[in-house]
Amino acid sequence: MSRAAQAEPGGQASLWTFEFAALCAISVLAFCNIAIFYGFYGHLTALGIPPAWRGPLLALEPLTAFALRPFLGRWLTLGNGPRFMCAGLTLATLSLLSYPFATAIPVLALVRVIHGAGFVALVSGIMGVLTGVLPKEKSAQGFGLFSITILVPYALMPPFVELLLPHLPGHGEVYAVAAPLMLPAFLLLIPLARKTRALAAALPPAHLERPSWDEVRQSLRDSSVLLLLCANLALLAAHSIVFFFMRDFALGLAAVNPGLFFTCANTATIGVRLVFSSALNRLDQGGTLAKAFFGLGVLLPLFSLAWTPWALWLMAPLYGIGLALTMPLANAAMFRVSPPRLRAFNANLLMVTVDAGFFAGPLIGGLLMAAGWTHGGLFGLGGALMAAAGLCTLPVARRMRRAG
Repeated sequence: MSRAAQAEPGGQASLWTFEFAALCAISVLAFCNIAIFYGFYGHLTALGIPPAWRGPLLALEPLTAFALRPFLGRWLTLGNGPRFMCAGLTLATLSLLSYPFATAIPVLALVRVIHGAGFVALVSGIMGVLTGVLPKEKSAQGFGLFSITILVPYALMPPFVELLLPHLPGHGEVYAVAAPLMLPAFLLLIPLARKTRALAAALPPAHLERPSWDEVRQSLRDSSVLLLLCANLALLAAHSIVFFFMRDFALGLAAVNPGLFFTCANTATIGVRLVFSSALNRLDQGGTLAKAFFGLGVLLPLFSLAWTPWALWLMAPLYGIGLALTMPLANAAMFRVSPPRLRAFNANLLMVTVDAGFFAGPLIGGLLMAAGWTHGGLFGLGGALMAAAGLCTLPVARRMRRAG
């Protein structure tokens, strides 16, 4: 159990420590500078970027994170996590300020690479500290609550972008407006770093050592770890297709503010996780995860049948409920099947699949749209990916039931 956890009257460790609250706040700010890019495909179109380049430029930021995260993850410990966060915040802030000046393909590519490097360092540092402070018996609840911090920006930033666009020259200036949001995160890092150093000093030295390559290889030979990585990759690839291509689909239905789809979806996700977060610890976590994946596999192709914006908005909360279950339960499952010394490493491997999914989804989606596919075809592909994630999860669910 984490040394950060303070005892509650009933004898269990408390989830709500300063460290957990600070990590949640920093995560909200970190993901604001990603959620603001929901209209980036349209921005590239407005800049006159050729269609064949739009998908790769969309995917370049997560591709950079995907390439760097496995190497960064092995260096992470509880003690140095805040330093990773500080470096990441600096690079992310500089990249946000650069977007108004990035109008040519080479400059856009450079800014996307810098942005990806900053984001991966920031989120890797957050996950390295988070896995060190979560009480094991409240891991599902903790990941469920923490994942709300990832979703809040996706509920707020798309409509915020639509409100700002009429008053600014373009999307590039909107992205630069997000840069000052990083300042409170810098301020929170000061006390967080001090407390994290104290927590690390109280741990046995073995807990702060980097896992050996033998341990890493042994973890990757664990079928449950591999299946969870595949399931999370499929989930995020499908979700990124919805995220990056829903705006144009909703505009085709004459939606006044297409960002409302994500507001409805994420409001439902946040509501489920706030109300039922403690119940996640008592569920058949693996079985519930598989069922949620299969439900999303049915739902995504139905988006293409929406005939008005209101029909789409009514399906959005169902999508949000599916995300409310899949993302925290996948993290909790990985936490449970991982040995203690590899929990931070494996948590960051899950984040590698986030990067890979957000790379593969828009890249494949952009190429398929350029080849003449419809949005309905893309949503059908997303549904197939969700169903594949459910199939990957079934063996893990059986193992989790046997372990109790």
